[in-house]
Amino acid sequence: MKFNYKNRGFIVLSLSLMLIAVGVVNYQLSKDSTLSVSDEFKAYEQAQIDKNSSDKDTTLVDSIKGKVTVDDSEKDSTKTTETTNENSSVENLAKETSKEIAKTLNSKENMESDTYIVDMKMTREKQRNSLTEQLNEIINNPSTADAAKVEASNIKVEMVKNSDTELKIENLLLAKGYDQAIVFIDSDKVNVVVNMEEITQNDATKIFDIVSNQSGINRENIKLTNNR
Repeated sequence: MKFNYKNRGFIVLSLSLMLIAVGVVNYQLSKDSTLSVSDEFKAYEQAQIDKNSSDKDTTLVDSIKGKVTVDDSEKDSTKTTETTNENSSVENLAKETSKEIAKTLNSKENMESDTYIVDMKMTREKQRNSLTEQLNEIINNPSTADAAKVEASNIKVEMVKNSDTELKIENLLLAKGYDQAIVFIDSDKVNVVVNMEEITQNDATKIFDIVSNQSGINRENIKLTNNR
């Protein structure tokens, strides 16, 4: 049998064309697959980015909320501290006034004055009037905390009560013959000064009874002195 070289050339050419076609098809499929994978990867990357961004935003919001909570707590703490300080200031104001009155009342130099009783009564009222004005300013100030206003009002009420009790005691002492006497009530203590050369045991008993009965304060907390 005689082999036809022309047919062989045709077959080779056909096979070559088929191989080229297969290569082109494979290349196209590979390209499409690569593009598909690339698109999927990009979508995955974007999803991860969005997720991370969302997590960061959530964390940031939580952080801000936490900060706001801390700030509110600090504000409450500051407010409480300010209120406490205001209350302390009001109390100290009253204590300083009482301390000043007692100091003036018990001054030996003042006791040597012939007008001691009259002078001390004027000083007592002057100091209390000054305190009343300061307390009124605190009460009427819109920026004053409510607790401080209540404290100031309570001090005013107590001061008026003490003044009334002092006047009653002085009038009762006057009725018993002690016409020159001054009384000063400071919380749970009482200072009594009478204008006498000497205080006898009988005098002391009468005075202690009157002061204790009217003020409700025990005798051990009553200080009785004379200014002569």
